[in-house]
Amino acid sequence: MRTFLILLLLYPFAEIAALVALADRFGGLAVFLFVVLSSLLGLWMLRNQQIGALFTLGSVMRQGDRVSLYSLLWPLRYLLAGVLFLIPGVISDLAAVLLLLPFKGPSIAVNTRSAPEPGSAADPDIIDGEYTRVDKTTPPDRRLH
Repeated sequence: MRTFLILLLLYPFAEIAALVALADRFGGLAVFLFVVLSSLLGLWMLRNQQIGALFTLGSVMRQGDRVSLYSLLWPLRYLLAGVLFLIPGVISDLAAVLLLLPFKGPSIAVNTRSAPEPGSAADPDIIDGEYTRVDKTTPPDRRLH
């Protein structure tokens, strides 16, 4: 917990140092335009956040039975990337770009439950076994075991 707090306090200084280094390398106007354009991109992403839900729906429809966990979290990643683009700085913009990359995460099975074939081993509701019918009129010594 203490390390997290130290990193949280050092983050603004790292952002300022990165902006100063970029301004020294490319010029102040270029860095200023970069910060303004990335903030406008973040604002646009937050205003059009419904596109994240559409991307998720399209991904689920294309993948069928196997859905990636990261694709289900796409709207949350899209929203967080928009917020990170709003924050002026290079480190936050790099983190936002990393969030928008299409990583293929672990797959999770989607339970479709659409009438499985009778006798298939995949159906958990079927218990396989054998039985013998016993009539009450048959004496006990003649019953099959």
